Amino acid sequence: MAKPVAPRGSARERVLQAALDLFIEHSVGGTSMQMIADRLGVSKPAVYYQFRSRDDIVMALVEPMFDDIVRVMKIAAAMPTQQGQRDVTVSGVVELSVRYRRLTFLFYDRAVEHAVRSREDFMAVSDAVAAILHGPNPDARARVITTTLMAGTFTAAADPELADIGDEQLHEILLDTARRVLELLA
Repeated sequence: MAKPVAPRGSARERVLQAALDLFIEHSVGGTSMQMIADRLGVSKPAVYYQFRSRDDIVMALVEPMFDDIVRVMKIAAAMPTQQGQRDVTVSGVVELSVRYRRLTFLFYDRAVEHAVRSREDFMAVSDAVAAILHGPNPDARARVITTTLMAGTFTAAADPELADIGDEQLHEILLDTARRVLELLA
């Protein structure tokens, strides 16, 4: 009888899941490739076969979220007014913060911040979101409000103390809060 073969890509997905669990427990900087291998019960070279580095794992985890943000930004760019662009962007950011709530904490980890900032395409998306939210020629007040909105949205979505709140309710609360915060820009 032939030995069952694991579906293609399943080893990669298992590495990503184990890494994410360890990142949540120990932070990215506190997680080694050996820890990931130990969690999976495989050798460290088996993990390196899937990913060259811990930064590669981090990027593989966050890339789907950035791809989704790029799609939101394309939709926002098609809106005829700045308010329409802002509404689409806020709605999209809230949606993604909830959809990726297990991942959003990563953006506040210094190791992740370094990896993300090294990617020009990721920084361009981040800058585009900020530009739509605070508008052209933002003063200090607008920049602080925008940063507070983004940080608060993602932090609330990732907060383990709020894990008992279902996605639908969290989305509703975050969207209402985001809209109220943006009213401060008026």
